[in-house]
Amino acid sequence: MAEYKPTSPHSARLKTTEVTGVLAYYFRFNAALSKICLKAAVAGLIVITTSVLTQIFGRYVLNDSPTWTEILALVLILYVSCLAAAVGVRDGRHIGMESLLKKAPRPVLLFADLSVYAGMIGFGAAMAWGGSILAVAMMDYVNPGLPISQGWSYVPLVLGGGLIVIFAIERIVARLMNLEIVPSWH
Repeated sequence: MAEYKPTSPHSARLKTTEVTGVLAYYFRFNAALSKICLKAAVAGLIVITTSVLTQIFGRYVLNDSPTWTEILALVLILYVSCLAAAVGVRDGRHIGMESLLKKAPRPVLLFADLSVYAGMIGFGAAMAWGGSILAVAMMDYVNPGLPISQGWSYVPLVLGGGLIVIFAIERIVARLMNLEIVPSWH
């Protein structure tokens, strides 16, 4: 096995794909889950694009706009956003202030990383909890123009929040073990 040389204080010596034992299953499961989320987000973008093109065709060619296309696109953008945000947490593609910490000592970097991911766990849990309350409260109401419950518009908050918690925990475990998480899109 070739030795991995860190290029920055955040870099690790070993990648999560090189871990063995029980922990390897944990990292592989999260990698597979993240890849599924990423593929679902891409599929959602394709459906959104098709929906918008159908709307344009209906409006300007047929002179009869379908009413369901706009609502479908609005609901799907919530799913795409929440799934992609969760994958961004796992892959470490979230907004960060790394430039302020580049010259900081290693213990400060570790504390900063752990604090950020602990905050993400709190945020993700609150997002999932609030989304579940809204989804349950709105399940009895039907969207005008698209015959689905309005509660489905809040389910992405539950999914995204739960996935953010799962992936932030993985980031903490990897950081404490000085491991680098291989991004989902590889």
